[in-house]
Amino acid sequence: MTVLICPVRPGETNEELRHALRSWETNMILPDLELWTVGFKPSWLDPDRHISGNFYKSPHLAVFDNVRLGAEEAVNAHEENIIYMNDDFFCLDPIGAVLPVRRNITLEQHIAQFPGNPSLWWPRSLRLTASWLAGEGFPHPDSYEVHRPLLCDALGMMEALHRWHDQQGGLLGDMVPQWRTIYGVLNKVDAHPVGDAKLGRRQTGVGTPWVSTSDESWRLYARSIKPRFQKPSRWEK
Repeated sequence: MTVLICPVRPGETNEELRHALRSWETNMILPDLELWTVGFKPSWLDPDRHISGNFYKSPHLAVFDNVRLGAEEAVNAHEENIIYMNDDFFCLDPIGAVLPVRRNITLEQHIAQFPGNPSLWWPRSLRLTASWLAGEGFPHPDSYEVHRPLLCDALGMMEALHRWHDQQGGLLGDMVPQWRTIYGVLNKVDAHPVGDAKLGRRQTGVGTPWVSTSDESWRLYARSIKPRFQKPSRWEK
């Protein structure tokens, strides 16, 4: 069985998720594909398993906790290998495997791409990730933030997130580290270096096989992605 775990944000309207699901069913040629969702379940969604989540008002804390809850569910179900998805990951061509991947730059180089604006959550989280990993004995870690599916060991993910959670005494404030990177670094995952699959604000053409959108870039690229996946997936009521 191939378990896909997807955290889902609150909201009935989620066209990105709807078309992401269709792309996974169409192009992920993997054995016994099974969808587990964590968080919110729209009325039109019918996953193979749903796990309650979104227990924090902060979306960043909610996602971090949803990932942890998904890993714990997999461990309890004796599922060793799982694949974490986002609700805006689109598989545009047939694939027969999901490989472990990391960013083709280090975490330090990744951080250097962003201005030191303290009001921006993403670079603050990257810096927090680097600082915490340095304290854990990893002064020059790789970045695993590539906006692609993350193949991982469920127990390794659960232990990595608990390691942060327990040291902090729970999830506090609005800041958490990048969970893909702390998983990859703490578990010393040997991964293939790849570029970021995130589509930007300027329309430059859709890549392959994986692309990811934001709410803003989805409005730019929806017209080129939606026509590819018009047939509802088996996870839609």
